[in-house]
Amino acid sequence: MKKLFITQALYNRWANARLAADMAALAPEQLAAVSAVNFGSIIAIANHLVLADRLWLNRFTGQGEPVASVDAVPYPGLSELTAARRIEEDRAEAYARDLDPAALTSLLAYTTTDGTPMRLPLALCLGHFYNHQTHHRGQIHGLLGAYGVKAADIDLLGFERETATFANAM
Repeated sequence: MKKLFITQALYNRWANARLAADMAALAPEQLAAVSAVNFGSIIAIANHLVLADRLWLNRFTGQGEPVASVDAVPYPGLSELTAARRIEEDRAEAYARDLDPAALTSLLAYTTTDGTPMRLPLALCLGHFYNHQTHHRGQIHGLLGAYGVKAADIDLLGFERETATFANAM
């Protein structure tokens, strides 16, 4: 399972870079344009992803600044957003590489942003961490199409075909 999480960390970096390159084809006004999707715009969804990653990595590692809300837009510009994204990707990859496989059977105790205490299997929380990114990247991918941008393929199996990361992990 550790091999899968390392692969997913590397896949997320790859997919995020491709998506950021496609987002760069839009004007700042298009990135911030109000849409009837979660978080309201392309740039807001992308900010949500950075904040949610930061939140979960804080829960997993106990390191980094706590995140009070995942609804903010602290990075309204694409370059600053991309820089913040890379920091969280580095953290996610380091966490996956350092993960003790025995820890995957443990429970993760954390508090939700609304103050609810939770205890869930760490492996499930990690699965959610990566699935959550895929979900919202799909929204951005679709919104890019609405602006006429034919976004690059960001499919996990496309990543594997291109990189053979899973086949060669560890």
